Amino acid sequence: MPLPHINVIGSGKLGRTLVRLFVDQKLVQPGDFFNRDATHSAAAVKFCGGGQSSPSLAEMGSAELWLLATPDDVLGEVACSLAACRHDWAQTIVFHASGLHSSTLLEPLKNRGAAVASAHPVHSFANPAQSLTSYRGTACTIEGDPLATLRLGELFSNIGSSVIPLSAAGKAVYHAATVVASNYLVALQQISQDMLVQAGMGAIDAQRILQPLMDQSLLNIRDNGSVNALTGPVSRGDIQTLTKHIDAIAREIPQYLPAYKELGKVAVRIARDQQQLRESRLSEMTALFSS
Repeated sequence: MPLPHINVIGSGKLGRTLVRLFVDQKLVQPGDFFNRDATHSAAAVKFCGGGQSSPSLAEMGSAELWLLATPDDVLGEVACSLAACRHDWAQTIVFHASGLHSSTLLEPLKNRGAAVASAHPVHSFANPAQSLTSYRGTACTIEGDPLATLRLGELFSNIGSSVIPLSAAGKAVYHAATVVASNYLVALQQISQDMLVQAGMGAIDAQRILQPLMDQSLLNIRDNGSVNALTGPVSRGDIQTLTKHIDAIAREIPQYLPAYKELGKVAVRIARDQQQLRESRLSEMTALFSS
């Protein structure tokens, strides 16, 4: 039996990586790629080892699977434009890979007979070639029509994903959570580095300090959970230390004081779950971070 074709609209890093992963496992064969910049489509064809670049949505060939991997802000527009094309959408599965939007954004295609879904791999696709080897073990959340979610669950499981069902109503908060865990971790590292530079350290030395520290913290969370991973002055209830931190940040690099205090409040909540400190000390720290 021939492998199903997959067409892709928006052939950036995520789109081309997913198709290549599917192709390498002999799950699909690449079909047509469309991108507003034709050079991106050509690069995707080369990266995926097959398929062809299409000059327009209307000229894309038939396929059993359609992936919309465009930026979030244009997904609805693309879905409407695609639904207006003279394709036979019966027996097709159309899905997008947005973490924010649900499959309801593909309603115009569903009305034409397609089964629709959203599938969001929780992975940073910064380097497609690297992702080919690092992707396995990535979680992928899926929601949508039963037929589409069943088929996509099979596809993503076969490239090494742990598939997790998600309700459409929870997608916005879910996506915000992944941004905090990934993008804001980068921002948090930058805050720490800026503080070390403010303290008189060079950027290279700052990186030497922070990278192993952050790596170990992530390992501790993975192996022991966040409650057992929390160490430091909040976990010990060192009010004087925290007060000196706040005074120094307010004096030397005040733009980061709100972030320090808000994260401190969360740390106090975790420290409460450790059940090592008196409630009076926990309340004192909360008051300090709230002042």
